[in-house]
Order: sequence, then C-alpha cells, then structure tokens
Amino acid sequence: MLYYEMKHQMRSRVLVADDSPEIRERLVSLLTELPHVEVVAECGGAREAIESIRKLRPSAVVLDISMPGGGGIHVLEKVKKEEQAPVVIMLTNFAQEAYRRRCAQLGADYFFDKSNEFDKVIDVFRAKRKSRRLNVETSAATN
Repeated sequence: MLYYEMKHQMRSRVLVADDSPEIRERLVSLLTELPHVEVVAECGGAREAIESIRKLRPSAVVLDISMPGGGGIHVLEKVKKEEQAPVVIMLTNFAQEAYRRRCAQLGADYFFDKSNEFDKVIDVFRAKRKSRRLNVETSAATN
C-alpha cells in the first residue's frame, strides 16, 4: 500500500454538529491541531447533520443534544442504525443522568458535559491515535 493511502486511512474524519457557531469554531480549532484528524464538515442542525453523515461517512461525529430540526438524540438514533456507524461523541449542556442513559441506550460511544468536560473530546482522539499506533506496531512486529 502506498504511504499516502496508509496515512489517510489512519486519519479520523470528523463531523461536528452543534447549533452554536462559537462551539463549532472552538471544536474545529482544537481538532485541526491534531495531525491525524480531519474535520470534514460542520453542521448547525439535525437534518443537515444526518444528511452530511450519510454523504460524507465520517469516522466520528461530535453531537450536541439541543439543535434545531430534531436534536442530537434524533441524529444519534438515525446514524447508529447505519451499517457502518461512526463513533459518536455527545457534547452537551444537558448532562443529566436521564440524557446520559438515553444516549447510551441509543449507542453513543462517549458523553461529555460542555461545561466541565469539553477537552475530553480532544482526549478521545489522542487516545484513538495512540491505540492505532500500538495496533500497527504490534501487527508489524508479528509479521
């Protein structure tokens, strides 16, 4: 396999969906600082997010619960039914236990409170990069 193809297969393709332009801007800024992350789209509403996820097939989605057009829980429910569902990170101000449980039931991979866990979104991508590197090194060592 060519180096270029391997390099791009190792990248996380991320879609950010939040109704706040400021939150989207902050997330995109933090994510694009990571060399293995490519932000493929930003969406401000649920319908746009569902359409973009289906069209672009990102490997991960960062979703807010409160968005126009159906909300992040609706998006979560729809995309987790897809054959190749992305990793879904819920990032919200609605961090009550009932929301956490509902999102977990629908298949959310992570759930973070915007007010005090914002940076954990970035930590997820850093951890994914480390685990991928370990998997590649391990498989290369066994060959």
